[in-house]
Amino acid sequence: MKFHPILFKNAAFLLLSISISLLFAELAIAENIPHNLERPTKVKGLKPLDLKIAQASPVQVTRVQINSSNSKLEIILEALEGRSLQIDTSKFRIEGNNLVADIPNAVLAIPDMQEFSTANPTAEISKINITQLDVSTLRVNVFGNGKPPTQEVSLKTQGQPFSLNRDDEPEEEITVTGTRTARPTRLTPGSIAVIDADKIDQNLSQDLRDVFRYEPNISVGNNRRYGLQDINIRGLGGNRVLILNDGIRLPTQFSFGTSSLGRDYVDIESLQRVEVVRGPASALYGSDALGGVVSFRTIDPEDLLKKRPDQSVVTSLSTNVETSDRSFTNTAAIAFRDGNFEGLLGYTRRDGAEVRVPTGNEFVDSRSNARNNWLGKLVYRIDATSKIGFAAEIFRNRDNFKVAPITVAGLQSPTGFRGQDEALDNNVSRDRFSISYDFNDPNSTSFLTAAKAQIYYQNSNVEEIRTQDFVRTGAGVDRRRLRNLTNTFSDRLLGGELEFQSRFKIDEILNTLTYGIDISSTRNERVRNGTENRFNATGANILTTNVVGADNFPVKDFPDSDTFRLGVYVQNAIDFSDTFTLIAGLRFDSYQLKTKIDEIYLRNSPSASAADFNDSAISPSLGFVWQTSPEWTLTGRYAKGFRTPLYSEINSGFTNLTSPTFRYQTLSNPNLKPETSDTFEIGVRANYPQFNFNLTGFYNSYSNFIESFASVGFATVNGIPNVNLFQTQNVAKASTYGIELGSEYRFDPANDGFSLIAALGLTVGENQTTNQPLETVDPIKLVTGLRYRAPQSIWGADLIATFAGQPRLASNRPANAYTPQGYTVVDLTGFYKITPQLTLNMGIFNLFNSQYFLYSDVRPLITAPAPTDLARFAQTGISLRAGLTFVF
Repeated sequence: MKFHPILFKNAAFLLLSISISLLFAELAIAENIPHNLERPTKVKGLKPLDLKIAQASPVQVTRVQINSSNSKLEIILEALEGRSLQIDTSKFRIEGNNLVADIPNAVLAIPDMQEFSTANPTAEISKINITQLDVSTLRVNVFGNGKPPTQEVSLKTQGQPFSLNRDDEPEEEITVTGTRTARPTRLTPGSIAVIDADKIDQNLSQDLRDVFRYEPNISVGNNRRYGLQDINIRGLGGNRVLILNDGIRLPTQFSFGTSSLGRDYVDIESLQRVEVVRGPASALYGSDALGGVVSFRTIDPEDLLKKRPDQSVVTSLSTNVETSDRSFTNTAAIAFRDGNFEGLLGYTRRDGAEVRVPTGNEFVDSRSNARNNWLGKLVYRIDATSKIGFAAEIFRNRDNFKVAPITVAGLQSPTGFRGQDEALDNNVSRDRFSISYDFNDPNSTSFLTAAKAQIYYQNSNVEEIRTQDFVRTGAGVDRRRLRNLTNTFSDRLLGGELEFQSRFKIDEILNTLTYGIDISSTRNERVRNGTENRFNATGANILTTNVVGADNFPVKDFPDSDTFRLGVYVQNAIDFSDTFTLIAGLRFDSYQLKTKIDEIYLRNSPSASAADFNDSAISPSLGFVWQTSPEWTLTGRYAKGFRTPLYSEINSGFTNLTSPTFRYQTLSNPNLKPETSDTFEIGVRANYPQFNFNLTGFYNSYSNFIESFASVGFATVNGIPNVNLFQTQNVAKASTYGIELGSEYRFDPANDGFSLIAALGLTVGENQTTNQPLETVDPIKLVTGLRYRAPQSIWGADLIATFAGQPRLASNRPANAYTPQGYTVVDLTGFYKITPQLTLNMGIFNLFNSQYFLYSDVRPLITAPAPTDLARFAQTGISLRAGLTFVF
């Protein structure tokens, strides 16, 4: 399944040509509008730009029909000539006891009626009004009897329903991360993925890798010892992707020697939604958003209370089981409302073991995992538009790892010894606390329409406790060496943010201005300690030493570091018309690193130096959204990205002069430059009652890629000649280009029945310094399937096949180097709502028990022959998952 770059370049050119053709065709149509029809008016003050933008004529609503029952009410809107209304669910809201929906680009055209009104359609609803809010906006107002209606109320057009008061199955995906304002994903310039709690449950996701299982151009790396590592977007991972949890930056990935500390600090059972911005987002989020942004949002009290709107206390209980790792996950959450107060308390416990593979389980290392997560939130609603919130979360994960007996003899050992046992106890913790204020009044007549403020503190720690047991293979007094090693890593973060939004008009052009400031300070520390006990032939301890290999414990891999970040940003969404929006953003970031050298840092390398670091960056972005018709949208954007070098990249002090074959020293580098990128994207999106489609093409150019520990020559150190020198440097340029596609075709205009789904991700990467493929890029991935939803979504099922190709690898690898192969895997998932409160989710994964390997797992193996224990890197064989959720 290799993909030839020439074919891709032709396809990318074709996509660009089609998009430009659509643009000129639409402009030509606009120029030929008959003179007796209204033409778009010219905008004062914009003569140099002189844009001629096609303005779609308003859709005429010619008939309104009300269908009601005890549990449901439908407002059916029929349009002239069967045209589709431009429904934007972000304009749906609850005002007091009323459900309100504004429909843009629409006029009421019912004969002899200036407005539609009906009284007492159900016991819960006193009146329904449909009026003309302005010349091109309809307002639907559903009046509740003393409280908002709890029965389902929906708008229906072209057979497609849009709920006004239920979020069980959101008809329109809304993103906040993409532009820091709520917008439908199809009306954002960038490529955004939104995964809500329902998708997480229905896909029976057990971890971060499962969350992104079916997302194109997104993967999650894994380390067999240390677990999930990072999130890779379009070929960039590690610390080049910014990960946020409720707006709070998660700790960076850290690797040194055999240790590889990842970024798995989030319990997915606590999440309400996940949003992913593919490509740079530095104009809004600053450094580390070079490859993209992953934003996790935990559940709020109102998210749970909405599930039972007639109750002031709602409880959710769920349990999940997975056969491949014999894991159980149990979650409990309770939310309450008392007057203006809302609160939530949630707890998750997960227990599991090692994953079994189709063949070669003798190579699989044994492990046990235990995870606890507590989440608490308290909200006080000052009034209908503002609230104060407090949140606390305590995350604990313990992972016990033991090397399989068949591979333990091959461990790296002291000269003259071989391994006979190794175990690792890895403990990860994260505590965070925040206080926030939110104000949102879209109907505000003042300059300020929204604002939020947050102050937070987060304390994250990793403790590795490793034991290694070696036995001598030849002559020597000490016959056994037992090492006890303890490594710690800490990341303490204190920060705050202010964000404002203003809506105003300039010459009748609506502007939505978003602006704010982020400020934070992070403290990072890394200490390694340990001892080695040596035993003679009788088992007596003859020596205990803190000199273990090249280490004279305790040591620090980098000096204690304080990182200060300050970012100021502004973004303006300019609605030149109902169909064309230009979104421009600009951000200034200042980055300061201060270090402290102490005796422990100098212990292993007395000549080590550490440098402070200061830098700043300006990141612009420019995007547009053009609805060429109510169904079709053309999008595009340019974005500048950057990533400042981290504490661990600028400063590293380690000297190994004891090895008989390889002596080396690492050097600090205060002259590192930030990595930067320029990204161009263009996309076409369609949204019909039975069909939706999105296609995005992108090109990314990266400069000053940072390579950790690049070779910089030799030197004499402490009188020892020919010591290898290594230093982290800016050495590479790279580019990536590709496409992302997603679509669904429903055989029925309603949300039920059968549908076909497909998603494709293809990225081609080039290391322009070596003129070789960029090997961090995942191979082409196609996800396709058949979906069924019963009426009212009582039950449903998905049969999904995932096809992955063979990666593009460098041509200068050794001739016998391992080359990962493509694979096909099939999953079957389904759900059944036993009652409105009780839901069963089930799935069979890897239906045909295929032995396959994810490229993100085996990428470290591609420069050498396939290891004998390759099977332990395989994915699980056929497995069964089941989950039960009870909301009452």
